[in-house]
Amino acid sequence: MGKDNRKLSKSEQKRKKLYEEKKKELLAQGYEEKDLTIGVVYANIMAFVLGLPIIILLLILFIYKNQSGIYTFSIYGPVVFLIVFAVLVVVHELIHGLFWAIYAKNHLKSIEFGFMISSLTPYCCCKDMLTKSQYIVGGIMPTVLLGIVPAVISIFTGSLFWFIMGELMILAGGGDLTILLKLLRYKSKKEEILYMDHPYECGLVVFERENNKI
Repeated sequence: MGKDNRKLSKSEQKRKKLYEEKKKELLAQGYEEKDLTIGVVYANIMAFVLGLPIIILLLILFIYKNQSGIYTFSIYGPVVFLIVFAVLVVVHELIHGLFWAIYAKNHLKSIEFGFMISSLTPYCCCKDMLTKSQYIVGGIMPTVLLGIVPAVISIFTGSLFWFIMGELMILAGGGDLTILLKLLRYKSKKEEILYMDHPYECGLVVFERENNKI
């Protein structure tokens, strides 16, 4: 599926300008650009494709471990449940930013947050170059900390509230898993490789070239 055409916000336009300048500089140095971005619609579809097997496995384990059928579900009510979910969606992006900031050259100054109104999707963008492993760590941690960990703990505590919340957060991280899968499947034969979060699309861009050292 193609990329989503939408009007860029002022912050996105600013990042795009900085990106184009950096891109021009890197191309002049002999780097080649490889686009590893995906469309928002495709990301949402793949969220179910990649997240569903994990969710089903955890559900089977939850039911097996709690065969008595006595589950703990705090009477917070659906409104509170939705509020907690909305807060965790924001925290999801904060975790992206926190881990990428650890590795980024300018740390927190390299991180920007925003919201795509057209798709009701919050996002986090790192403006500095990262290594492959650094990008993967920042990309996967929200799903691990907010999805897998709560769901696994709930299997042993019997908390249906946090199990469902964990499962939903795994789905919320499906787009991240799609991007990381695309990154892992990309095999470069170049020696010098730079990874950069795309300034306004879902995913990243790879800049690569042969080692110029003699």
